[in-house]
Amino acid sequence: MSRKPNKIEITIFLIIILKVFATGILTTISSFCEFYEYNQPKIAERVNNSVLYRNPIFTYTGFDTGYGFFAPNVSSNFVIYSEDSHNVYNSSELLHTNEGKTRFISANAIFFNNFGNKKNEDKMAANKIILKRINKMFEKKYNSKFTTTVYLYEYPRLGEINTKKEHLIKIDEIR
Repeated sequence: MSRKPNKIEITIFLIIILKVFATGILTTISSFCEFYEYNQPKIAERVNNSVLYRNPIFTYTGFDTGYGFFAPNVSSNFVIYSEDSHNVYNSSELLHTNEGKTRFISANAIFFNNFGNKKNEDKMAANKIILKRINKMFEKKYNSKFTTTVYLYEYPRLGEINTKKEHLIKIDEIR
C-alpha cells in the first residue's frame, strides 16, 4: 500500500533539489573566478556568505562539497617522470607500499595548490624542493644522473575525445 507524500516531505524535497542546483551554479562560478583570478559577482559572494545558505545542516549532509561542472569525475593532475640516459621512470616507481603511493598522490595536491601562486614565492619553492628530493632518490637508487620533470596532464576536450590523445604540459624540471 503506497501513501501520498505530505506537504512537509514535498517541501523538504524541493529545498534539497534547490540546494543542489544552487551549489552547482555557485561552485562553478567560484571555481572559474578563482582559477582565472576574476572577482566573483556580488550576488555569488552575498549568497556564499549568507548564514541561510551556509547552514550546518548542509555541511553535515555534504551539500556544500560542490557540484561544479565535471567536479566529481575530472581533475587536473600532475605526472612526474625521472629519466637518465637509458630509461624513463614514473616517479611513483620509487614506492613499494600502498601507503607510500597514496602519500605520493598527495604530492600532486601540493603541486596543484602551489602551482601558479604568484603571490607567494615560497609555495613555488616548495615544489622545487619536492622535485629535488625525488631526483636525489632516483640518483641514489640507480647510481646515475637523473632529470626529473613535472608535467600537467591535459585531458582532451569533449569534442576531441575520439581524435586527440592526452597531452603533457611541461611545468618544471630539476637536473
